[in-house]
Amino acid sequence: MIERLWLQPPLAFARLGSSTVPCDNYRWGPSDLTPHGTGKTTVVPDLTLDLGADGTLSARMPERVQFKDSAGWRPVCPYFEVHGSWTVDGKAGEGPLTERVLADSGLSLADIRWEVSVANLKAYHLTQQEGDRIEARVEVAGDDNQRHVLAGVSPQDEEDPLVPSGTSLPLGAVQLPVPNPELPGLRLRFTPGSGFVYGPTDLPDPRSEADYDIPAGRRILNPDSGWVGFVPPETDPRTAPGDLFAGAELGRSVGLVDDVCDGTVTVRLPGGLSATARIVAGPPDFTPDRRPFVSLADGLADRLKRDEVRQPGFLEDEQTVLEIRDLFERVLETMNAVNVDVQNERSGGLNARIAPALNVSPTEARALAFEPPQPLLGLLLGLSERGRRRHRRFVALEVLEDMLREQPDLISRWIRPPAVPAAEAGASLASSRFYTRQMPSGMRGSDAYPLHLTRRQYDLLVGWAARLSEDTEPNT
Repeated sequence: MIERLWLQPPLAFARLGSSTVPCDNYRWGPSDLTPHGTGKTTVVPDLTLDLGADGTLSARMPERVQFKDSAGWRPVCPYFEVHGSWTVDGKAGEGPLTERVLADSGLSLADIRWEVSVANLKAYHLTQQEGDRIEARVEVAGDDNQRHVLAGVSPQDEEDPLVPSGTSLPLGAVQLPVPNPELPGLRLRFTPGSGFVYGPTDLPDPRSEADYDIPAGRRILNPDSGWVGFVPPETDPRTAPGDLFAGAELGRSVGLVDDVCDGTVTVRLPGGLSATARIVAGPPDFTPDRRPFVSLADGLADRLKRDEVRQPGFLEDEQTVLEIRDLFERVLETMNAVNVDVQNERSGGLNARIAPALNVSPTEARALAFEPPQPLLGLLLGLSERGRRRHRRFVALEVLEDMLREQPDLISRWIRPPAVPAAEAGASLASSRFYTRQMPSGMRGSDAYPLHLTRRQYDLLVGWAARLSEDTEPNT
């Protein structure tokens, strides 16, 4: 008897792509940290599962990873695999569900039911009109191996639905592979949308004021919906930063919608046993070989394992040093992907704009950012290049350790502390609203304040640096 179900992974990210060929599987390899290396993480191929139109599933090892072809970006199409625990003839088992496990429990593939529900609610989030919701849902029996399109529709019982009756906006597709002796697990593959943009049927010619060239076949939305012509209230931008929609430069929404979405994948067995995972479809990864220094995994670790970095003995663990090295490798990779000069100029300008509201001098607020350096010979982005050269040294932890021993206050001076309330410093240049030269410099967080490390990352750095100082002989 099957007693528990879960899906692996519990959360997956699909990435849009207009190519009909999914991106091969890959993983991050060792960093290129040689003296003349790039400092980037290498991308290496990994075992890939190919799914045929009839549900045939096969495995292969790619020779290389190809992210684009003549049709455009190759979509990232994740699989969800059913896992469970069971007891058969008094013997307990746990692992991927197979036809054999089902049969031992008196079930077959036909008894399984999959349900995928996704939605694109950006327009609804802004207008708060039910008719602007775009949702799709499919149910698939476990022995159905055909491809099923997730057709996004709006509630037709609402006034002026965004997606009118008789049409739909494709939000991706799902398909169940046929289990085989080499790959016996029960899986579902999610294929995201193509990365297309859709507009209202009366979208103006691109030569007019709204220069958005949407093909006729994708002009399907209702021009009378609340999203078309929507004007955001000045006191409620709904997004941070505000005006994250096509037509913001005109002061009103042009009514465009893309095919990103997120939702749930659920598998059910007779008797009420079920498991649910999350699926998120987003844009392509334009820098797949460069990792962010604050990732989703860092955010989850901050929620679940924040206190561990303060426990006795944690800093002595060899894994801690590897985590510090990994952090600085990711900092270098981010630095190599960012135009620091442009971000610094934006930061100074933003400081000057918000300064009057905090009763401080715009000139002084702007000066909190870096002064643009003198151009280096043959280099247009002097600040970016200087930052990359310096951070390349830090991935050699011996160099960083020596700097921290010589300058015990280095972390507190140069790393922005996390989650400092804006009111804590009052109306002054010390307000956390201002971008300063502290790291990460010039980068913006999702709360519209300057970006910072997670509390766990920051406390780990502070504790590690303090331990280095403790191990330093006096007057050396």
